[in-house]
Amino acid sequence: MRTWRLLALIPFCLHGQEPPASTLAAPIQVDLAPMFAAAERTTPVTPQGVETWTNLPGLAQGSPAYRFNLYREPLYFVLKGNRVLMHTTVNYWFEVGLRMGTYVKGMGSCGLPPESFRKARLGIQAEVALTPDWGLDLKLTPEEPLRIDGCHVTYLGYDITDKVLAGMKDNLAKATRALQAQIQEATRLRPRAEAAWLQAQQPVELAPGVFLMLNPERVRLSPWSSQGKVLTLTPEIQIRPAVCLGARPQPVPRPLPPLDLSTRPIAPGFSLQVDADLSYEHASRQLTQQLSAQPFETDKGRFEVTRAAVRGKDGWAYLDLDIKGKVTGRLTLKGRPVFNEVLGTLRLEDLDYTLETRNWITSLGEWFYRGTLRKTLTDKCSFFLDKSLKDLKEKTQQGLNRALTPQVALTGVVDAFRVGRVDVLEDRFKVVARLEGAVQIGVTPDAR
Repeated sequence: MRTWRLLALIPFCLHGQEPPASTLAAPIQVDLAPMFAAAERTTPVTPQGVETWTNLPGLAQGSPAYRFNLYREPLYFVLKGNRVLMHTTVNYWFEVGLRMGTYVKGMGSCGLPPESFRKARLGIQAEVALTPDWGLDLKLTPEEPLRIDGCHVTYLGYDITDKVLAGMKDNLAKATRALQAQIQEATRLRPRAEAAWLQAQQPVELAPGVFLMLNPERVRLSPWSSQGKVLTLTPEIQIRPAVCLGARPQPVPRPLPPLDLSTRPIAPGFSLQVDADLSYEHASRQLTQQLSAQPFETDKGRFEVTRAAVRGKDGWAYLDLDIKGKVTGRLTLKGRPVFNEVLGTLRLEDLDYTLETRNWITSLGEWFYRGTLRKTLTDKCSFFLDKSLKDLKEKTQQGLNRALTPQVALTGVVDAFRVGRVDVLEDRFKVVARLEGAVQIGVTPDAR
């Protein structure tokens, strides 16, 4: 019977090797534009304490004081990979004075009329990262203020510019921390990762009685990416896909593992190994049917093939032919099995008589050795495998594009079909092939 070979769903397969490792991507996209807009709305335009005289810190009552005014321009956001950069330009003035009872006498100012407001650029970076327990972490790095135009008030040798800017710097930090909470809520990372992991364990039916098992093993995070204001984080699930025949497999559920934060790579792409069999018994029947109705005419007489048997040994295919007529006896030829990917057939190439057969037919004369039999056998030795092997690429392509649940969709492409080798086993030929492409799982958050 012509069948697919089943890749064992255990830690080893034929020849003691595991099925090839592959990657199942589960990209999660987060549109940060609404969050940036919310940060703009909720971040105060001016900090607390504007135009209020405040004693300089560390000095006693009645000592020098300062007051200021400041307002910010619109926030400017830049998204680079997993880094959010938030900038703004602030306009400010300040004045220092000496407190005399309830009265403060101005001693110097910067940015007050007739001068124009001074400007400075404030910024903060937020680096988004994941923790092994699938939490979201945000590392804040304030940037040093960039004073666009200078302001020099050296009263008492005390520079209060940083004090003037401190309130707005604090507002930016608060806005960034609020952004972290919004990203966490928008991604809802762990539930979506659990949904993808659960579905990766389920068999995918390619055809009746034919199932694709993804066999997930571990999860790591691929490099972050972004486009415009959309952040993409992609957990990558290492899988070892295999084809299973028969009844629907019942996988043993495994919980979502901790996120692998190591730098160990996961093989990119999707690679599925499939083994196709052609038993010697079936090949013998095919060859017998092709040769039994064709007598061979020679100038020395006529003969026909009454039986043809195919076998294999030491990597070679052997043909045992029983003939009768002008010549009666058994001939043996050997050739190299090669798979034709276009036709989906197994051919025997370099077909020639074995040494024992050559010795036997030498006595018959050159006419037999140079006759049409060997050429006819070469033309006829194309054995058809199960059509399922040739159709598997299309079936797998269809199986990798479907909705698994209302919130989970599987999408993939199989763009290559490669034959690795043809093995000659004790009872059959085995064609080892591989389907290659890419596959990912998309998870949509539950409607709330």
